[in-house]
Amino acid sequence: PDRRESAEVAEEKQQQQQVGPSQIPACQTPTLKTPQEKFWRNFFPFCLELRGCKMTRVEIFLCSFSLLQLIHQSHGVTITSLHRNVEVKEFETAQLSCNYQVESDHARLEWKKIVGNQVSFVYFNGLLMEKYRGRAEMRGSSIRLRDVTREDMATYRCEVAAAGDKVDFAEIDIKLSVLVPPAVPTCKIPSSAMSGSRVVLTCKESDGSPPSDYTWFKDNKKLLERPAKDLAYINTSYTVNQKTGVLTFNPVKKTNSGSYHCEAKNKAGGPQKCSAQYMQINDLDVGAIVITVIIIASVLSLCGFGMYYAHRKGYLGSSRPSKGKGTNHTTVPPVKEDFKHTKSFII
Repeated sequence: PDRRESAEVAEEKQQQQQVGPSQIPACQTPTLKTPQEKFWRNFFPFCLELRGCKMTRVEIFLCSFSLLQLIHQSHGVTITSLHRNVEVKEFETAQLSCNYQVESDHARLEWKKIVGNQVSFVYFNGLLMEKYRGRAEMRGSSIRLRDVTREDMATYRCEVAAAGDKVDFAEIDIKLSVLVPPAVPTCKIPSSAMSGSRVVLTCKESDGSPPSDYTWFKDNKKLLERPAKDLAYINTSYTVNQKTGVLTFNPVKKTNSGSYHCEAKNKAGGPQKCSAQYMQINDLDVGAIVITVIIIASVLSLCGFGMYYAHRKGYLGSSRPSKGKGTNHTTVPPVKEDFKHTKSFII
C-alpha cells in the first residue's frame, strides 16, 4: 500500500508539472452590479473569482474579510482615510486624505476646519473657500494644501451625506500638525545667591511646534532630569523639568557655583541654546554678621549718650515761642494833662 500511495503522489506531481499556466482553468467572475463590488474587485480580484480556483489559507482569510467589508458597505455611506494624523514641516505640502463609498450616485461632500469651538468651511457646495484658493486643490474627495503654516494647525473634518442610502451620513476627522523648529530660548539665571536658599533658573521659547523639550547644562555637562541615578550627582539637591524648562535648587549649595546654559529642541529641529551665565553661590558669614551688629549697637549707644549729655548741659533747652507775625500790638502812651473837676464829676 505504501508503494501504491507513493506512486499516486508521484503521478500527481508529474501531472502538475506538465500543466502550464495557460491550462489552469479560468475563474468564473460573477457580474459586478454595485460600485462597492467594483471597488473590492480592484483590490481583491480573487474574492470574486471563487469557482474553479484553488485558494490558500491567506487568500481565504482576505477573501472573508473583504466580503464582510463589502456587506458592511452595502448598508450606506462609509468613509476611510489613509492618515488620520498628518505631520508636515512648515511651508511644505499636506495631503488630507478622505475616501468614501455610497450606494446612490448622488453624495454631498464637505470639509470643515475645527479649532477649539470655532468651525469654518474649507470646501462647501463644490467649491473651496476663498482663503484657500490658490494654495489648496481637491484631489477627488481629498485636499492637497500647500505652504502650510502654524495657522493651518487644526482638526479637519470630512463629511459625506447621501440622502438615498440606508446610512445617509458619515464623517471622519484628520488632525494636521505643522512642525516648526524652536527659536533661541530665553534664560533667566541669577548671578549670585546665598547658600541654603532656594534658587530657580528658567528657560523658555514659544516658537517651536510641537512644544520644545529643555535640557540644562552646568560647565557644558548635561544635568540629568533624575540626578539620583548618576553617582556623580548623589549629593545634589536640584530638579529639572524638561517640559517647562525650570531648574530648581532647594537648597542651593556652594558646590553649585558654575556656568549654566539651556538648550531647546523638538522633532522639527534644534537644538537652540542660550548664552552661558555664571552663578556664584556664597556661604553665610556668621562672624561678619556679628561684627556688623556690634558696630551698629555701639553707634546707637554713643548717639543716645550724646543726646543725654547735651540735655543735661542745657544745650537742648526749649526755645521761647516767637510772636506771630500777623499780630500787631499797639501801646497807647498815657495822655499828660491837668486834672480838673468838671460839673458832671461833681454831680
